[in-house]
Amino acid sequence: WIFWVGPFIGAAIAALYHQTILRASARGYGSFRSNA
Repeated sequence: WIFWVGPFIGAAIAALYHQTILRASARGYGSFRSNA
């Protein structure tokens, strides 16, 4: 069952991690543009 649950858990973690990175980068670019 680990072969079925593992990929789903990995995908969920990757999605959350990717969203946090995108939000962090978006904030960085936004602050950079506002300062510039």
